[in-house]
Amino acid sequence: MDNGASSYLRFLNGDNEGFVELVTEYKDGLTLFINTIIRDIHISEEAANEVFLKLYVNRPKYKSGYSFKTWLYTIGKNTAVNYMKKFRKIRYSSIEDMCYIPDETDLESDYIKDQQRILIHQSLKALKAEYAQVLYLVFFEEMTPAEAAKVMKKSPKQTSDLIYCAKKALRAEMERRQANG
Repeated sequence: MDNGASSYLRFLNGDNEGFVELVTEYKDGLTLFINTIIRDIHISEEAANEVFLKLYVNRPKYKSGYSFKTWLYTIGKNTAVNYMKKFRKIRYSSIEDMCYIPDETDLESDYIKDQQRILIHQSLKALKAEYAQVLYLVFFEEMTPAEAAKVMKKSPKQTSDLIYCAKKALRAEMERRQANG
């Protein structure tokens, strides 16, 4: 049983510290994964909070057929899709689009430290959402392609092909950005 699963099981058995461990361990990564779908970090943070609220209130049963992280990210993906449906009709401009306001606690800046990671992150944002999602799951969250396939609801072959195409697209986008300075 992986660490997340044991923390969740402890929480289900009444140990609230298990829930705190889950949030501490998975919140940042889950938020950044959801951001590959929603593409707005603030709404992604809200969606990640909703995932943890669902766990806390509904206490869904964890299916140990795959890793806890895979199970959690699947819930996160479904929540993100629901947010996209909800906000699809709403058109708005974020304040960041109108003026630059430095955010000292910017989650993305804390997570991405060096120039190469910043370039990768910016390039990921420019890719199709599906490409960004599979690369994020496999390379940043270190999921196996099979686990990523479960989260993305694809076959292992589809995921393998998607990883290949996504890496190729990422390489091209990074080269384009480096050439443009």
